[in-house]
Amino acid sequence: MGTLPSPREARQFLSKFSPPATASATSAPETSNSNLAPAASETNFIDSLLWPTDHLALIKLEGPFDKDGLSGVANTLVQLQRLGLMSVVMLDNQTWWQSNAAQVPTDSGVNLHPAAETRRRMMKDMTDIVEEIESSGGRARPIYEGVFEEEKKEMAATNSRIKNAGVQQEAVGESRGIEEISIRPGLEPLQSCLKLRQIPVMIPMATSRDCQRLPVQSNKALVALAKYMGGIAKKNKFMDATVNISGQGPSLAPMRLIVINTTGGIPLTRTNGIEGPTHCFVNLKDEYETILDDLDNMDGIPEPLAKSYRSDLDMIKESLEHLPPTCSALITSSPSLTLITNLITDKPLFSSTMRGQDPKVMLATTVLRSGLDIFTFRDSLQGLDLKQLQVLLESSFGKSLDAEGFYDRIKDRTNTVILAGKDYMGAAIVTREGGDKRPETGIDRALATVAYLDKFSVAPKSQGIGVADILWKKLTDEFPDLVWRSRSDNPVNKWYFDRADGNIKIPGTNWTVFWYGPKGLGLIRDYIHICRDIPASFLPPKPKHP
Repeated sequence: MGTLPSPREARQFLSKFSPPATASATSAPETSNSNLAPAASETNFIDSLLWPTDHLALIKLEGPFDKDGLSGVANTLVQLQRLGLMSVVMLDNQTWWQSNAAQVPTDSGVNLHPAAETRRRMMKDMTDIVEEIESSGGRARPIYEGVFEEEKKEMAATNSRIKNAGVQQEAVGESRGIEEISIRPGLEPLQSCLKLRQIPVMIPMATSRDCQRLPVQSNKALVALAKYMGGIAKKNKFMDATVNISGQGPSLAPMRLIVINTTGGIPLTRTNGIEGPTHCFVNLKDEYETILDDLDNMDGIPEPLAKSYRSDLDMIKESLEHLPPTCSALITSSPSLTLITNLITDKPLFSSTMRGQDPKVMLATTVLRSGLDIFTFRDSLQGLDLKQLQVLLESSFGKSLDAEGFYDRIKDRTNTVILAGKDYMGAAIVTREGGDKRPETGIDRALATVAYLDKFSVAPKSQGIGVADILWKKLTDEFPDLVWRSRSDNPVNKWYFDRADGNIKIPGTNWTVFWYGPKGLGLIRDYIHICRDIPASFLPPKPKHP
């Protein structure tokens, strides 16, 4: 509760993470002795709290960490497990390859000539985190083989790059033929850990047919594992990824993909008026290429660090494409509060669309989603499906739209319509208001022409996947100053308060005016008169007859 969730967020968390109703019924045998009933009830309750969860997080632990940092990470993993989120941990550490004896993996993700020193460093890091988890009160198991294995095929060409089952592979061989190496995951060792409530801790190691252990790139292994756990990759001899650890219910797809490092979130270079050193929220479908360009041309960041961010960005983007749309990813250097808050509230600890945040606090985390395609319509409603837009507005507001009156009013005032998704998952409608004289206002001049947010809506089926933040981020990019109104009893107002620079109630009405931007304080009187005179867009509710 220290994360201060809203009632809606708390209800959503409890609905997702409550133990199954059958847990207490199956956790203890029936007995006819009434004296044992209280004890049995207590036992059933305790067992229900420890019921194996279907909620998983794929976590990449990107060191090197000092003793205190590793202890903090381990404690967080144990806390997440107690809250209902089991971690599947993959280790990574650039110091593994900083040795003459170490061999860096190829682009295919596989190191064909592993070094004993590399394996030794991997094993030590794995032992350290397992011991820290145990010291924090959890249970963990080291896994260094059995999850990834090589797959060899004789090929006729040389140095060709192919794709098989969505996993990138590189053919490397001799004139007599080529041995194709692929990372092929299996879930049997992980399944065994999860059934026993043990946190599996893996090193990126694949087993060859002749039982050699080959170091592989952590990101390549994570992508293969995410695809397989998401049920996208083909079945293999271990198990069908559509079956969960308890043998029933939903798939074994992770609900979170997390990178814990020592450097924090992805550096922010395009501030657009929002101060902060990192991206707080990223819509990958819309911002991926821009962020890559920024990382390629960023001053003051070492190239190895920029390369690491690019690699993690690629890994997350590819993995999320094969996981459910509700799955989100995080890159953080401050795991405890960030991960627990995100688990309960399903949103970033801080949002790039919120105003007045401390840039130092924003340093720790970037939240990423596969996201949505964004479409922008300017100056008119042409190109929009007005019937589909009406369905979105009515489902979002829970009211019947006065469609004819609404569209007639805004057709000559439309500034910009921002649409999320081809199937109208969300929309922001901005109009041009003011610019005219209104004698009744007592202002001896024309009102200022302002950008007015007439409608901001998210389809109920799209809530919880970041659509609102995606739309609002686009709004702040498009409009340095924006004004809107909301009924004073609107439960969404808390969200608006966090994103506005100011607000004021319109006297004699149930409206509250919100604004952001540097011009806001000087235009308060104009804002009030403009917002007061805009007619209602929705029809009054029909009276209920007995």
